Amino acid sequence: MRLFRHFLLISALVAGTASSAQTNAAINCFLGGIRPNESLHDTIVTFQNNAETSVDILWVSFEGEEVYYNTLAPGDSYDQPSFYGHPWVIYRAESNICKAIIIPFAPHVVLTID
Repeated sequence: MRLFRHFLLISALVAGTASSAQTNAAINCFLGGIRPNESLHDTIVTFQNNAETSVDILWVSFEGEEVYYNTLAPGDSYDQPSFYGHPWVIYRAESNICKAIIIPFAPHVVLTID
């Protein structure tokens, strides 16, 4: 089975594609109008928390509001069904500092949070 790891990772408001990504520093999570795209393409986003603290995973709704989905303890991971073009935001749970924004564009993407 071939694992695709393509997505848009917004870090410090700079966008790019990557085969995998790691988040090392807090970034500015001002979403500034980010909304999901209408999509018929399913994806799985694997969130892997390698950080020393828990992180919260939130989806950005069509109204631009963050919707809580999960909290990952250090060392935990999980697979989140989603769609191409649907934004996800990751916060450090204890301090609510933004760690990453990810927008998947492949059948399976992996985000490693450091």
